[in-house]
Amino acid sequence: MFRPSYSLSLALLATTVGPAYAKEAVEIRTCGSEIGTAPLNDERHVQSLLLQSFAIANKGDTPIKLDNVMLELLDKGEVQDTRILGHADIVRAAASAPQIKAISQILPGQYCNGALLNDATLAKSETLAPGEAVIFSHQLFVWRGARDAIRIRTNSGSASIKITDTPPKTMALFPVPGLSFVAIGPSLHGHHRWVAVQQFAYDIGIVDDGRTYRGRGTRPTDYFIYGKPVRAVAEGAVVAARSDAPDSVSQLARPGEADSAYQERIAQEQSKLMAGGMAAILGNHIVIDHGNGEFSLYAHLKPGSVKVKVGDQLTAGQTIASVGTSGNSTQPHLHFQMCDRPDVGACLSMPVAFDGIRLPVEQTVRSIQSGDFVETLR
Repeated sequence: MFRPSYSLSLALLATTVGPAYAKEAVEIRTCGSEIGTAPLNDERHVQSLLLQSFAIANKGDTPIKLDNVMLELLDKGEVQDTRILGHADIVRAAASAPQIKAISQILPGQYCNGALLNDATLAKSETLAPGEAVIFSHQLFVWRGARDAIRIRTNSGSASIKITDTPPKTMALFPVPGLSFVAIGPSLHGHHRWVAVQQFAYDIGIVDDGRTYRGRGTRPTDYFIYGKPVRAVAEGAVVAARSDAPDSVSQLARPGEADSAYQERIAQEQSKLMAGGMAAILGNHIVIDHGNGEFSLYAHLKPGSVKVKVGDQLTAGQTIASVGTSGNSTQPHLHFQMCDRPDVGACLSMPVAFDGIRLPVEQTVRSIQSGDFVETLR
């Protein structure tokens, strides 16, 4: 998990564009002093870490040209893995400025709620004018063994982030009782992991005979998960609840529709929803405060099914709503995740510690991955 944002002022070199030998005051900015990992393979002790974003900002009064940035994974101060971001990487990062601006408006948590830029503007090239910054995204590391820090450095300075595998304080029941299917989890091949605000989220459905629906799948009620109960994963207080959004029936696949046509249609509809902000994306939803800075989110709920209101005190396992397909949902499912704050668009997703579950087709006890069947034991 990430902690509150901070920045570290450094005298970093790049290539000086001003007077010879001049050093420029540059900041390396990260989304906190700690970063969490996720198991890639529990049995073989393989871990993964995705550094969602960091920035290098020119705080001086002379332009500089970034030559390279080095990322190092450490264990007890010793470098275990090294990655160099060279000229092509820096140019690519600068070219992503328009996309970063667009995402920041909808999901500010992706870039630390403005803390990466702070008072800077995005650079358009590898040369940073005074007051400009370049943001680097999605630096993935996988290892076997121990790593306790990641260091970002250039020729004349560095900043370090502690790597932590500290489990969350909230022990969570699985939100859908019985046997269900995790279509998308925190796995690297799913879309959740690559978005800071939802990287440890789960999309939960039900599969029967290889399908998620009966009949033609043109109505929400055709889907096995639709209307199934959703329960609070732990005790806590309701801090957000909505129940009046309609099901997104127009996003359901149509019989005989080509995949390319469906994807184009969905992209257009999702763009409209994204423009409506987080309320439109989540549809009907509930957020519960479990204390210790840990909040659970239940999204895409069935219209009119929310049984709780803001301020209600809940017990673990209490039924709070039914599964629907409201908001940004291509078919009925429950989107569930833990956050570090109640504002979902600004939060950072946190790993979940589930209790009372088993993976019925697995021979070993391990973390839930995309494509797993999950059976609740309580």
